[in-house]
Amino acid sequence: MHARISLSLAVVWLALCANAFAASVFVNCNTPNPNTFPSITAALNALNPAGPNLITVQGTCKENVFMGYYQNLTIQAAPSSTAVVENAANPANIVMQAFGCRGLVLLNLVIRGGTIGLLVNQASETVIQNLVVEKNSSDGLVAQINSTLGVENSKFINNGGNGLTVAAMSNATLSTQPGETIVFSGNAGNGIDVDAAYLQVNFGAVRVENNAGAAVFAANGQLLIFGNDSSTGGNVFQKNGEGIDLFNTSSARFFGTNRIQSNGEVGLQIVNGSSAEFLGQVLPDGSISATTVQGHSGPGVNIVRSSAAAFNGPHIIRQNGTSTDLLRAGIRLEHSNLTVNGATVSGNIGPGITVLEGSTVNVLAGATIRNNSENGIDLSIQSNAGFFQPITIAGNGGASITCDTSSLAFGDFTGIKNVNCSHLQAVTSPVQKSRVVLH
Repeated sequence: MHARISLSLAVVWLALCANAFAASVFVNCNTPNPNTFPSITAALNALNPAGPNLITVQGTCKENVFMGYYQNLTIQAAPSSTAVVENAANPANIVMQAFGCRGLVLLNLVIRGGTIGLLVNQASETVIQNLVVEKNSSDGLVAQINSTLGVENSKFINNGGNGLTVAAMSNATLSTQPGETIVFSGNAGNGIDVDAAYLQVNFGAVRVENNAGAAVFAANGQLLIFGNDSSTGGNVFQKNGEGIDLFNTSSARFFGTNRIQSNGEVGLQIVNGSSAEFLGQVLPDGSISATTVQGHSGPGVNIVRSSAAAFNGPHIIRQNGTSTDLLRAGIRLEHSNLTVNGATVSGNIGPGITVLEGSTVNVLAGATIRNNSENGIDLSIQSNAGFFQPITIAGNGGASITCDTSSLAFGDFTGIKNVNCSHLQAVTSPVQKSRVVLH
């Protein structure tokens, strides 16, 4: 198995709670009594921000909570219950905001009805567990300005903007324990938005589905996505307006099992100098730990404007494209580079791979391009492709490989029938042993 960079939120929380709480207070927003505070704000005002402090909440608290520079603060629902924090401002405002906080932990809360549900701001360090952030008019959760966010087993649903936004040099880690899931669903914007920031997904139980925008949209962002093995389903990005968008020099690495499926026209877009690398493997029991991109009306993968992608391992790009979509293909690239190493591109409407406008594709050992409705690989407008055996290109509706007069195919074409290229450079002799890296 590949090495993982991981963050266990439970361990972090235990570390934060290592010292006994300096104050432990109770809030009952429904039926306050002399032994409880009537609101979270009232409890905060009575505590020393230096902490550590524990606030246990019961009921529905209609308030807007501002936490400024608190240290080692935990706010949790009472045992075996869920506490609600609901916007009380008119007009609506941020429901809960952490500003310059360190060691903030939020447990078992529902946060709803504001503009932003939860804002983690100004270099705050926050861990959330078992939260529901819902029905806010803008984003559900925003982490910004050098903040650090850890998320476990939570839901971001039915918000008027993005489910989660990570922005302005902040970083967020989404982690799950066995049996847990983090859900982004029903949001009017993107499920997850990463803007000049960093997102990491650990242990592969994230579901991003039924959002009006992209499942994940990154602009000048970095993504590191770890999926679980195939028996648990891995990460799922499905039925969104678009799949995963990497724009403006974003980069992403995907490990393990990820499903990008049925997201409108395009499953994965890599644009404006961005890059993506997919790493997968066949496990000892024969199951596949890899990414699948399937079920989109246009290209499954679209790589344009000086961008690059590499599919290393048994990844699958299949059943994308419709006959009426002019961009239909399994994978489509313009002015960009693609490596297909061990992956399968099959059953797509349109070409398996469309290579346009000075692009380059390398098809390496173990790759399979088959049963696509048009050409297997279609090269045009000064593009080129290299072929390195053993590979399979067969059963496509057109030529296995076709080139216009400005494009070039080169490499080893052993066993590949129906190659239609006027510029063809065949190399079948073995390469002499050398320390020079060829590809």
